[in-house]
Order: sequence, then C-alpha cells, then structure tokens
Amino acid sequence: MTAVEVFKIEEVGADYLMLRDGTRDVRIRFADDEMFSKEESAGFFHPLQGKPAAIPVDGPFFIAVDFWRDRFDGSLKVIPFNFSVASVERF
Repeated sequence: MTAVEVFKIEEVGADYLMLRDGTRDVRIRFADDEMFSKEESAGFFHPLQGKPAAIPVDGPFFIAVDFWRDRFDGSLKVIPFNFSVASVERF
C-alpha cells in the first residue's frame, strides 16, 4: 500500500503543475518523453484545475486524479497516472 497526500490543482503552467493544500505547495515540472512533450503532459491538467489530486508520500512518483474512499475500511483508493517528471519541489 502506498501513502498519498491530497492537494488541489492550483495552477497549470506551460510545463508545470502547482498543487496546494492550504499550508503546502508542490511544483511538478514535467519532462519530455517518447510519447508526450512536457507541454502536453501539463495540458492534461488544464480542465482539472481546482480539482483534487493525490501524489505519493514516497516511492515511485505518480499523480492520481481519480480516487475514492473504500466503503469497508475507509482507505483511499487511487488510480495512478505516470508522467515523465523533471522535478518535484515541495514548499
């Protein structure tokens, strides 16, 4: 099981994503890969601005925008999206 933190998608730039939870910010800078440019990866999040997103506390990096609480144990279930990332800065 992977522990995640939930943030709000606060800002989407040309090649980055800014997440915020009220006290902390996370800036994710995307990288080009063989399938998508960094601009295309950031563009995926434009219609999701203002919505929640989850990222892992540690371990392999992903961004989850589809998640729900398990009705039996209350745990948060996420569907991870893997993006090529140049950096993850936590403020």
